[in-house]
Amino acid sequence: MNTFLLRRSPSRRARPGTTAPGAHGKRALRAVLALALAFSFASGALAQDSDAATAAAAAARLVRDGSLYFAQGDCALAQYFFQEALKRTPDDPEALVGKGRALACQNAFSAASDAFRQAIDADAAYLPAYVHLALTYQEQFVFDPASHRSRLADALDVLQQAEAISGDDATVQNTKGIVLYQAGDLAAAQRALERSVDLATNAGLSDRERSTIHVNLGRTYRDLDQLELAQQAFRRAVVLDPTNASAHNNLGNIMYRLGDCDGAEFELSQAAALAPNSLSAVSQLAIVLFECGNVAGSIPYFERALQLDGAVFTPPLFTYLSRAYLQQGRLDDAVRRAQQGALLPPESAEAHYHLGRAYEARRGATDIDNARRAFERALELDPGFGPARTALNDLS
Repeated sequence: MNTFLLRRSPSRRARPGTTAPGAHGKRALRAVLALALAFSFASGALAQDSDAATAAAAAARLVRDGSLYFAQGDCALAQYFFQEALKRTPDDPEALVGKGRALACQNAFSAASDAFRQAIDADAAYLPAYVHLALTYQEQFVFDPASHRSRLADALDVLQQAEAISGDDATVQNTKGIVLYQAGDLAAAQRALERSVDLATNAGLSDRERSTIHVNLGRTYRDLDQLELAQQAFRRAVVLDPTNASAHNNLGNIMYRLGDCDGAEFELSQAAALAPNSLSAVSQLAIVLFECGNVAGSIPYFERALQLDGAVFTPPLFTYLSRAYLQQGRLDDAVRRAQQGALLPPESAEAHYHLGRAYEARRGATDIDNARRAFERALELDPGFGPARTALNDLS
């Protein structure tokens, strides 16, 4: 689920354990140059500053710059600034949380957790430290569930401590909802997120943050099959933050499921425009266009989707594109994409069925035999797959 944190996708993160930007020449040079530019007025005196007020002011500037780089997705450079801030104010909980977030962004979860715990030790009432520690435990579980099965329980323990400090904090309840959702307790997640929505109204949160809470609640409603409530939550998220691609994407999905093709196409077009590298947004738009009858219009989006990270792990996209090509009379393209969809794991009866249909339509020298084998493979995978049985009988 989404959180308030703007983090890069896992495919763009550093390898686990990467914590020091100084180990990378170009990045380290950028960090040094940025730091020199930001603080050239001090002529290097800040590191030697013994005046507590001046050191605190310098640390605050470093934290602001670190937060800026973090928001831009440069987690390693953000980490550098937070570490520089901590040289001046070692027990600053805001700098410690910033450092932890930057480390977590690079998948250095253990080091991130240590930073958050140090922040709690420095100020036991500093709620962001609890929130981000819980989120890091949750991310650690998602990243490697086999090795970190207990992390969701650990996250809930941390949030229980946070609730003892301020149970009426919208961010605490939102994070609790996220963790409960991940744990599969959708009813409890719904209660926490509904409470977060109520609290967020007067909590001083930005519209963007409130939008994200509504997206989290909408996903919970969706998975509970409460589609009308999900639609309301996602629509509210769009109103609060029209630039929230996830809100548009999820709203479009729900509108399609509720039978509103025009509304779904509009919302998914917005999502794909806002997040052109989102496999979810682009592929969902392609599928909705196809299923709603605009086959020709779906092809460019399927083609774009297959160029994005993660497409190789979604073989149905290849099969969909094959079907679209087939309807447009592009038979060689249809066979090629159907072969990819059928051979990529996990194999499915439907993918082999559509491969057989592509061969059957092309009717090359060996295509009928290939079609027969494809239909037979579909029935091996699912003996009850009726379309493959009918197609195989028609070939006989």
